[in-house]
Amino acid sequence: MHIRGISEAAIDQATPGFGIAFQPIVDVGGRRILAQEALVRGLGGGPAAGVLNRVEGGQRFGLEIAIARHALARAVALGIGTDVHVNVSPGVLLHAPDVLGAIAAVAEAERFPLARLVLEVTEGERIDDPPRLRQAVEAARRLGIRIAIDDFGAGYNGLSLLAEVQPDIIKIDMTLTRGIDLHRVRRSIVAGILRMVEPMGLRVIAEGVESVGELGCLHALGITEMQGFLFAHPIYERAPAERELRLPFGTMPSGPTRLEPIVAAPAP
Repeated sequence: MHIRGISEAAIDQATPGFGIAFQPIVDVGGRRILAQEALVRGLGGGPAAGVLNRVEGGQRFGLEIAIARHALARAVALGIGTDVHVNVSPGVLLHAPDVLGAIAAVAEAERFPLARLVLEVTEGERIDDPPRLRQAVEAARRLGIRIAIDDFGAGYNGLSLLAEVQPDIIKIDMTLTRGIDLHRVRRSIVAGILRMVEPMGLRVIAEGVESVGELGCLHALGITEMQGFLFAHPIYERAPAERELRLPFGTMPSGPTRLEPIVAAPAP
């Protein structure tokens, strides 16, 4: 089988053994799971670096297509009915030939709807051609795929990238959300980001939420979509079950609070 100019054998050759862990993205206001992020892991659940660091630069395209294929195949097999977020590096998205076509072909082969696919582009890696990234975002939208800028606020590109590209989603990096309830400057920065993106109509997700205090502060600032260990750790080769997720009950008080399960959003 060939996927838009790259053979399955070439993908397999470029791919050291790996698996996928899923971590939910939660709508705390609507008390539901909005999406699952597919995170690459070593076989048995080892760290992602053990996979990515063993791949030569020229093999990265094959690896990322293989990761997307496995992530979407597992999402279908597990019956995940929400969006699925898959990571793609800026270098591959901008410079590999027809990477969007290859990902679309993988989704079609695995019978995963493109309307539920979100590609996360990390801001932690320098993006050397923002106009080209804007073209990629527009091409993705034509296919029905959405683009998220991951690790927003911690990378090389910042506000200039946002002005040039205007993605569908930004994910605020954990360096800004961690301990935000105890850190006035971080609160001010995140509040400023929210004021800035509101006229653009972008969705905002807070990453790395680990405490009820962080949750309450972020919610008070107006963020309702969050991801982090407070809700669920990534689980190797399966999506966290509804009974395994916890969300503080009712409003977001500053003191101790009762926990109760949250439920998955229905499939669109």
